[in-house]
Amino acid sequence: MTAPAGRESGFRLVALGDSITAGVGDTVGQDAVHGPGWAAHLAAVLGVTEFSNLATNGARSRDVADTQLDAALALRPRLATVLVGGNDVLRSDFDARFTLADLHRCVGELRRAGTDVVLVRLPVIGLFELTPRLVRHVMRRRVAAINAAVDEVAASATPSSSVGRVVVVDAVQAIAPAGAKAWHIDRVHPSPAGHRRLALGVATALADVDPAYAAAARAARLPAAPDPPSVRQRLAWLLRAGLPWCVRRGRDFLPGLLRSVVHDLRSERAFEPGSMVTSLADSGLDPRRRIGRG
Repeated sequence: MTAPAGRESGFRLVALGDSITAGVGDTVGQDAVHGPGWAAHLAAVLGVTEFSNLATNGARSRDVADTQLDAALALRPRLATVLVGGNDVLRSDFDARFTLADLHRCVGELRRAGTDVVLVRLPVIGLFELTPRLVRHVMRRRVAAINAAVDEVAASATPSSSVGRVVVVDAVQAIAPAGAKAWHIDRVHPSPAGHRRLALGVATALADVDPAYAAAARAARLPAAPDPPSVRQRLAWLLRAGLPWCVRRGRDFLPGLLRSVVHDLRSERAFEPGSMVTSLADSGLDPRRRIGRG
């Protein structure tokens, strides 16, 4: 495969998403030329000419589609990363069909602009793994629904020489080599080691689809990672800030929790690729355009 013009000597990378891409959980020094976060480290590994991080804390899929997408298109990037859904699953109005529609819009418009797109599958939210089984079950299903949406969007992206390509990376698999050091003290965001492993995982996935990315990638460009917090520091943070945050955030999605549990009991089917598209068609919603919401 011939590399598009300009890729050999560097190119522009734009990152879209929420606090994970914004860099929460990461710590960097002066050697981090693009700042904190896995996308910034990916930019370093690939040696891009220009990097723009459009991700914001608390962003939902509609924020990415309504605000970040236009800003990204204006920059005309060769490569864009999209990691979103973590804030959607924490809300009482969660509906994976809307995230599916937002992802279809983002990926479709970026590809038509000639941009290669990296989609990242979510990990479970570790902090909620400490909650009662019923809550864990609902949160896991919500994350699974987001990941099914990611897979569906990627599966529907027909390969073409005239549009950008889509690469899917599973965050859990990419971060796994970091082991027990993979997650930040809040158990929600990757740790510095986790951010760096995710960057390398994405670079590897890109190299698998285009040798030009492999030629550009240099793991040695990764900024140094600090030592992880001790077990005592982790426990102190969990008691002081982590569990109270979980309770505060739970007040928003708990009103919808009972509804989610009833739905789970009525339907045991998994969120398989294509199933949400069928649901959207049945409800009259188009997954390939933005859905207006109040």
